[in-house]
Amino acid sequence: QTWLKNTQTAVASEDTPNNLVEAEKLLNQHQQIKEEIDNYAPEFKNIMDYGDKLTQGQTDHQHMFLRERLKALRDGWDELHKMWDNRQKLLSESLNSQLFLRDSKQVEVLLNQQEHYLGKDETPANLEQAEEMLKRHETYMNTLDANEERVRNVLLFAKRLTDENHFDSDKIKKKADNIGQRFDNNREKSKQLWQKLQDMYKLQQFLQNCDELNEWIQEKYIIAQDETYRSAKTIHSKWTRHQAFEAEIAANKDRLYQIQKQAQDLLGDKPEMKKMIDSKLNDLDQQFDTLETTTNEKGQKLFDAKRPVLYEQTCDDIDSWLTDIENQVLTAETGQDLTSVNLSLQKQQMIENQLALKAKQVNELESQVMALKKIDPAKTDELKAKKSYVEDKFNRLQQPLLERKQQLLKKKEAYQFRRDVEDEKMWIQEKLPLARSTDYGNSLFSVQMLIKKNQSLRTEIDNHEPRILNIIENGRKLIGEGHEDSPEFARLIDELNKLWDELKNSMDVRKNKLLESEKAQQFYFDASEAESWMSEQELYMMVEDRGKDEFTTQNLIKKHESLENAVDDYAATIKQLGETAMALTKSGHPESDQIAIRQSQVEKLYAGLKDLAQERRSKLEESMRFCGLKREFDDLLQWINEKEVVAGSHELGQDFDQVTMLRERFNQFARETENVGNERIAEANENADRLINSGHVDGAVIAELKDNLNDSYAELLELMETRKQMLLSSWEFHKFFHDCKDILGRISEKSNSMSDELGRDAVSVSNLLRKHQNFEHDLQTLKSAVHQITDESKKLQVLYAGDRANEIISREQEVVNAWNKMLTDCDFRRRKLEDTGDLFKFFNMVRDLILWMDDIVRQMNSSDKPRDVSGVELLMNNHQSLNSEIDARNDNFTNCFNLGNELLSRNHYASKEISEKLNTLQNQRTALKNRWDERWDHLQLILEVYQFARDAAVAEAWLIAQEPYLLSQELG
Repeated sequence: QTWLKNTQTAVASEDTPNNLVEAEKLLNQHQQIKEEIDNYAPEFKNIMDYGDKLTQGQTDHQHMFLRERLKALRDGWDELHKMWDNRQKLLSESLNSQLFLRDSKQVEVLLNQQEHYLGKDETPANLEQAEEMLKRHETYMNTLDANEERVRNVLLFAKRLTDENHFDSDKIKKKADNIGQRFDNNREKSKQLWQKLQDMYKLQQFLQNCDELNEWIQEKYIIAQDETYRSAKTIHSKWTRHQAFEAEIAANKDRLYQIQKQAQDLLGDKPEMKKMIDSKLNDLDQQFDTLETTTNEKGQKLFDAKRPVLYEQTCDDIDSWLTDIENQVLTAETGQDLTSVNLSLQKQQMIENQLALKAKQVNELESQVMALKKIDPAKTDELKAKKSYVEDKFNRLQQPLLERKQQLLKKKEAYQFRRDVEDEKMWIQEKLPLARSTDYGNSLFSVQMLIKKNQSLRTEIDNHEPRILNIIENGRKLIGEGHEDSPEFARLIDELNKLWDELKNSMDVRKNKLLESEKAQQFYFDASEAESWMSEQELYMMVEDRGKDEFTTQNLIKKHESLENAVDDYAATIKQLGETAMALTKSGHPESDQIAIRQSQVEKLYAGLKDLAQERRSKLEESMRFCGLKREFDDLLQWINEKEVVAGSHELGQDFDQVTMLRERFNQFARETENVGNERIAEANENADRLINSGHVDGAVIAELKDNLNDSYAELLELMETRKQMLLSSWEFHKFFHDCKDILGRISEKSNSMSDELGRDAVSVSNLLRKHQNFEHDLQTLKSAVHQITDESKKLQVLYAGDRANEIISREQEVVNAWNKMLTDCDFRRRKLEDTGDLFKFFNMVRDLILWMDDIVRQMNSSDKPRDVSGVELLMNNHQSLNSEIDARNDNFTNCFNLGNELLSRNHYASKEISEKLNTLQNQRTALKNRWDERWDHLQLILEVYQFARDAAVAEAWLIAQEPYLLSQELG
């Protein structure tokens, strides 16, 4: 009964756990009481059986009293079991409550981080920022999905507790609802933010597309406004370029349509942007319409400028282009790989696009014929004949182009299949290392994350399988069509199938390995929990309070006995871990050795905990003596005071050399002080800790002395660091002026080394320009030094104010001005050298043309005198060949004149000499043409004279032949 009463008192304890450790501890203690009750059960049964036998059939007072006591004992026994069950339920619910609080706190930390991220209000300023924010949010959403399971587990745990009518159900439900609501809110906000970022990205993309198209329109509008069509000499080339220009504008109108479609999509999602989007679209529409109108007007003006010449030249150009295309179609290769086939297809598409443009030009020939018919009706048949010839040739080109395109498409299918197979093999090879990875996690959380990643990879592989099957189907389709490379395709399909099967098998193996690893990591986790509990108990065992008197010491001993009982009761948990480790080892787990080692470590830690408990008991029973450190502490404090005198100096130096010397000396002093100080302070702290950890009765005094010493030493270190920073600031200040002086000298040296020589001919100018480029390249090092000066100046301006700041700014400006002047001089010299090179090039062209004209004139003046009509005709043919040679040089004259005029437009320093050369060249060219015309007129006159003489000689011979007949006397 005494035991029963004491046990009921222990079970009726109202202690409630405040944390998870206490909950586990109280539950273990309560379980020990159950074991004790079960141990007393046989004795209780024997007592009750023996008592029933004694009191059976007895009616005397003593036996009646004994029967009542037995009844009271039975009632007390039953009450004890009820009390234990109620207490067990309360403690179990308390443990679950603490587990829920622990998990909910971890989840609330995640929710706080999510809410902090979602609370940011950032607006991208351009497309790059919008894209970066989208990527960052995508990463966040992946993290959100990864943490969803943890949140759902907490909510499921809370629901289970409330369904079981937990005593704290209301509080648990309230917290769970709050967590669920916050997580749902975060997910909803995340979706809203994702949509918002998508809209911002689309808007920035729309604005960028608008800006790019606007810049393109402005650039083309400048070209469209050019009125050089007034020159008739180059009317056809300008017309051809204008047609290409019109085609480019028509091709780029799709960009405007795409922007308009993009704007409609934006307005569908964000109607509040209508005003801004409509403004952009109206501007673009108006600008594009203006561009088209200006282009059409210019085209009409070009066409009207010289219709007949333009018509003939257009026909000739189309004919020449069709001839080139026919040659390309007949001789071009169809490609030996996917890239070359794609290039051929692109070229084919380009030809088709050009063909469409030429078709438009061919169709326009009819309207041009009608217009020219009104101008010159006599040439109508000739014009129609040219048009018909071009149309026939154009139509004949259609079929060869179509056949070539079909051939290219067929080749592309084969090469595309090979490429797809190689791509998929590379994809599989990329995934195989992940599937074959031997990383099975080193913690329960990491294993679970790897399992999720493996599941994601498996999902990705399953989602990718239709792509594999589609490629295989394409290959089989090619084989079924009887392709000439069918054996190769069959081999590629077989290789792809084998790789794919290997990947899936590797995934299955990795899944099993990860499940085995999860079992092991669960054991490691439980072992870590046990180690944590034992480590916490070690902290209790390491308390150094030995009590102030016998009473407090006795209470400490009683508390220690309770801790020892808890440690003894924890043997059941260690036993359960051992059984789990044994089961894993017997099942042949791959980590059986590590599991056995870990279990051994837990058991060793538990044994160590029991030894520590015994040591604590010994410390409570023994007395330690005081070992003073006062003298050592006083010596250290005196040493610290001496060092503070040096560290407190305010001498900062007057120039760069002096401050450098002071800084080096003080850094040496600081290193020596820290090395000696750290060693001596560490030794003193170690001695103090040894005494404090030993539980000395004066441990508080020792700790106070130790803290004072450490504080003084920390102040010394802080003082030395302050002195270091002051010397560093002074060193940077003086170094800045020292570097400025050095860079100014280097700039001056570079400026003085820059030559003024411009060269005597094109070769020398080219050499000088190359030397100048090397000179500019050498300036890059100096450029970095100047940038470093500006950076240092900015830093120093933040640190200094007043006169010193003005001095820094002035010095920096002096360096920047010198640098900019040198860059200006360098640029001026480079441009002058380039102008000189162009000048010599121009002179060479003029000299070559003048020498050529002199040679032509000499040939015209040195011709032999003709003797008959054939001689004159030979001279005329030779003279006509000279005219052809003169016409062939027109491009050379044009290039020369263009170069000269370009130099004049650039205000070249030799503009006067260039103008004189141009005039001379033009005059000599005119004289050449005049001389040719004079010579031609002369030859025509001579031809007429010799033709007359030949005809007169023939007539005279005929008359002479007839005279004998007329003089004959024979009359018949």
